[in-house]
Amino acid sequence: MASARDIKKRIRSVKNIAQITRALEASSASRVRRAQARVLASRAFAEKAWEILLNVQSAGGAGGALHPLLTPRTEIKNVKIVLITSDRGLAGAFNSNIIRVARRFGERLGKPISWVAIGRKGRDSLIRAGQNVVAEFSDIPSDPTIATVSPVARVTIDEFLKGEVDEVFVAYTDYINTLTQSPVVTRLLPLIPYQTEDQVAAEYIKSAPQVSSGGKDYEYEPNPTAILDEIVPRFTILQLYQALLESQASEHSARMVAMRNASDNAAGLIEDLTLAYNKARQAAITNEILDIVGGANALQASIDTMAEEILQAHRLSMVDDVPAKPAKASSTNASKASSTAAAAPVAEAVAEGVAEADDLTIVEGIGKKMAAALVAAGIDSYEKLACASESDLRAAIENAGMRLSPTLPTWAEQAGYAVRGDWDGLKQYQAQLGRRDS
Repeated sequence: MASARDIKKRIRSVKNIAQITRALEASSASRVRRAQARVLASRAFAEKAWEILLNVQSAGGAGGALHPLLTPRTEIKNVKIVLITSDRGLAGAFNSNIIRVARRFGERLGKPISWVAIGRKGRDSLIRAGQNVVAEFSDIPSDPTIATVSPVARVTIDEFLKGEVDEVFVAYTDYINTLTQSPVVTRLLPLIPYQTEDQVAAEYIKSAPQVSSGGKDYEYEPNPTAILDEIVPRFTILQLYQALLESQASEHSARMVAMRNASDNAAGLIEDLTLAYNKARQAAITNEILDIVGGANALQASIDTMAEEILQAHRLSMVDDVPAKPAKASSTNASKASSTAAAAPVAEAVAEGVAEADDLTIVEGIGKKMAAALVAAGIDSYEKLACASESDLRAAIENAGMRLSPTLPTWAEQAGYAVRGDWDGLKQYQAQLGRRDS
């Protein structure tokens, strides 16, 4: 899973992209309105020009040969296709659709094809595919005029009149509405409706406008042939100009819709990334809390262990610091000498590190037998006696089959004086209990 920092960087990147897509959407929206107005206004003029052309053609054909640009060739050897795309991308499938349709249509013709590319995207695609691109026109302005397409039309007309090509088609994207654009192919030269028996190729051909030909009573000055020589080249340029307007309106509409979808997708992606960021951040905080709690528990366990060790060491030091029990005063020098002689081996044993049991009989109420019973029960020092509970002491005495001493409840407290080495305090406490020195 990505870290919170990586997710935050990606959120920032997506926000920057969303700003670009919104700007492109706004720019395309302003341009598409002007392009729509131009293409809708020119359609009526193009249809009327087509109607006049058919009527003039009918009148000219009745009296003689048609105009060369209106005469179909008996044998088709070479074909030229004018492909209209955009110079820029970020328009969804606008460019790829028309390029795919144009190439499929060319394959269905089965003739040698040369290409004229209007727009960088179409040029680059055709060159990558190894097609024969004989001319290319780019940097078309957003508000083209007749002069913009005149060079393209002049090239195609000259090659057609010279017999270098037998048919000229133009492939462009037909504007239907803001959400719908249709890639189509129409025949530019000769200027007559294109008919084919190939059903696949026929799907790509745009049907000619339904206009009424004939039935019009025109008077031609000087004659229909002269009029055809004048209007047919212009109508060829008009056809190409109309295709360019249709393509530009489709391009701006496709880019506006694509950028709107991109902005919506960016907003959704930002929401998903924000949710993932919050989850990652929460997980990181949870892990930190767990680490802190785990460290605190480990520290507490270490402190408890150290405290236990210190307490144990303190207890041992208190036992080691307990002075030897003072010898009882004797009335005779012999008893003193005997006590001194008896204490000498004990002192030597202590010096040699030999541990012996404490004399528990200094506690009021404990005789030698009771002391032996307590030692047998594991209570062999003042410290253990001070820490022993009354129930433990009772159990030790009763297990030895002895009667309980009335002073048993005070044994632990008396042993506490011995542990602290407070012998005077012990004597005073025992005096309070009613003990009399012998």
